[in-house]
Amino acid sequence: ANPSGKVFSRDELELLAVFAKKHDLFVFTDEIYEHFLYGECRHIPPATLPGMKERTITISGLSKTFSITGWRIGYCICDARWTTEIGFFSDLVYVCAPAPLQSGVAKGLRELGADYYRGFSMIYREKRDKICDALARANLPPNIPDGAYYVLADISQLPGKNSKERAMYLLQETGVACVPGEAFYHDDAGENLARFCYAKEDNVLDEACRRIERLGG
Repeated sequence: ANPSGKVFSRDELELLAVFAKKHDLFVFTDEIYEHFLYGECRHIPPATLPGMKERTITISGLSKTFSITGWRIGYCICDARWTTEIGFFSDLVYVCAPAPLQSGVAKGLRELGADYYRGFSMIYREKRDKICDALARANLPPNIPDGAYYVLADISQLPGKNSKERAMYLLQETGVACVPGEAFYHDDAGENLARFCYAKEDNVLDEACRRIERLGG
């Protein structure tokens, strides 16, 4: 999940399924980070749980998996009853589908095997460990993520009255940009947090880590 890197367990998803069925609710799930998993974590689509296929609308895309964020290619999986209405909505959002780019993505889906997905998970795990180590050495304790490519860190020791001021201090002192935690919360729970993204080339990430570490003296 963005920004926490949380990966829901089967037990947690089963609780969600029980609640959804009890109250006759839909579950909308964005699974764009499904292949970004570290350690023993596994991605479990809610639609695969008993009784959830008909009440789950799954949305996702290839922007993260194939590193093609500018292509804006995604998809939706749901019960056939809802496809027409969802199609009407999509027509209002997207003027036309990028057909040539869709062909390229389709080839990637057909030809890239499990080794591709395992390989980039290993690459991103190394990046995760690198930035988490740097944050820890800078006395900005990270919450180690199990998935995605973001990490939330405690920036309460930096000067500033809130996460926005602290993030600006970090930018001015190091040149490293982060997202203030308050951007992800409706209350003040994010005031001591900031989100860092480690989906960067190694040379860029290494330099960012060096700059962050200088805060630790």
